[in-house]
Amino acid sequence: MNFDVSALTTTMTEAVRGAIGDRWSTVRELAEKELGKLAQTLEDVRDLHARGTIDEGRAWDIVEIQRNTLLTVLRGVKGIGILTARGAVDAAGRAAAEVVNRLLGFKVI
Repeated sequence: MNFDVSALTTTMTEAVRGAIGDRWSTVRELAEKELGKLAQTLEDVRDLHARGTIDEGRAWDIVEIQRNTLLTVLRGVKGIGILTARGAVDAAGRAAAEVVNRLLGFKVI
């Protein structure tokens, strides 16, 4: 069963917006783009795992790479510190975790 990448992106975007607060306008354009990539990566990982192409360890590695990319992009925005960027990435993960982990059948976020 697939999940709705657009809906997942929206869910994560709202979580990041809440975590970033008044700095949202500073990171919005980049964050929305990167969150879309993360959501698509999560769907790709779900598909690859369902087909037996990757195991749980490799799935986790792929998701972690995309999360680190999001963190790096957010850290590169002027005025966004490491703690704010990490909080935003963690918020996105918490927002996506329930549906993604349930559909995968194991904890990847």
